[in-house]
Amino acid sequence: MGSQWCGMVGDLMKFPTFAAAIDKCHNILQTKGIDLKHIISTSDKTVFDNILHSFVGIAAIQIGLTDILKAVGIVPDGIIGHSVGELGCAYADGCVTAEEMILAAYSRGRASLEAKLIPGMMAAIGVGYNTIKNKLPPTIEVACHNGPDSATLSGPREDMEKFVAELQAQGTFARLVNVSNIAYHSQYIKPAAPYVLKYLKEIIRTPVKRSSKWISTSNLEENWNTELALHSSAEYHTNNLLSSVYFEEGLKHIPKDAILIEIAPHGLLQAILKRSVKSGCTNIPLTQRGSKSAVEFLLTALGKMYLAGMDLSIANIYPRVQYPVGRGTHSLASLVHWNHTEMWRTGLEDKLHSLFSIIDLQVTLNSEEFRECVGHQLDDDIILPCSFYLNIAYQMVANISTERKEIVFENLHFKKTLTIPKIGMSG
Repeated sequence: MGSQWCGMVGDLMKFPTFAAAIDKCHNILQTKGIDLKHIISTSDKTVFDNILHSFVGIAAIQIGLTDILKAVGIVPDGIIGHSVGELGCAYADGCVTAEEMILAAYSRGRASLEAKLIPGMMAAIGVGYNTIKNKLPPTIEVACHNGPDSATLSGPREDMEKFVAELQAQGTFARLVNVSNIAYHSQYIKPAAPYVLKYLKEIIRTPVKRSSKWISTSNLEENWNTELALHSSAEYHTNNLLSSVYFEEGLKHIPKDAILIEIAPHGLLQAILKRSVKSGCTNIPLTQRGSKSAVEFLLTALGKMYLAGMDLSIANIYPRVQYPVGRGTHSLASLVHWNHTEMWRTGLEDKLHSLFSIIDLQVTLNSEEFRECVGHQLDDDIILPCSFYLNIAYQMVANISTERKEIVFENLHFKKTLTIPKIGMSG
């Protein structure tokens, strides 16, 4: 939560893969009376006052971005999610379908609205769990262990507002988060649990074992081998709603020099990741709040992945060209121009000069190489076969190339034959 923003879809619908994912999610949610495309594209700042809109909007964007990463051939070595981001983990891990993920997000929002909850609030603070845990009022809990110097608090609204003001007065960073007056990941969200579990069981009917790639952040590592933690299930994702978020603990399992790709409507976790992960890691967000062009930002992110050593099949995110193309299709040749303002020696011209300037060939019928040419005659004259000329050309090119030596000769014209005297010839 927190990565949603007005108009967050930007121009990402220009990507067919992304557009197909959004269309699918939109059609599914239409049956629930939800207009997804309006939610992710509107400039109306009140749209996310409804917490359900936040859940489905974030989930849909994550599905679309994950599909793009799959399309370009990215296979993750590890997956980690923050809070409801574990639904995205389930999708990336193949435990749920796009339909199941978007409906699970809808169910989480629906349960939040239907359950009778006290007015709550959450706040991001600039100190870690270990620093703040013994300084909290009895009614406030640490909802999210974000990093060594970052945590999220959850509790009753009035108590939260008072404590945040105290932290700010002490010079500690503290900011209230818009969560529609709901204190997630705390004891105050428990009344919503039966609703969430009921709705999720209708969607995720069969538990699926999570792969070892998925680092659980709703269960402490000591509990990873329990039945609850081993499977992506209705129970797992209900526990995700109730449990603290152990993101800081999960980040310790990310190796050094890893490439971390944040999949969200906005790279909300970038600051935390940069301060928390091991040395040499590369952090790449796919989107940015208020970016001039979401398409340009995403393509730049893919470029950063390539520069970091990842092999991408970029052509897969563009519309497939149907052949033959129409007669009115413009050529791209006029759009590309070489810059000839500077001249550079490559060394190739020296090789070419040495090979082609002086060629001394000894041809005689007395040699074993040319003896069979006696039978190659035209009007009683013995002539060199045309294949001889092609072989000479092939050998010349092969001598200056280190690449695969495959040559195609096309549109050849032999203007003159070379006659071999029966007594031999030098040329």
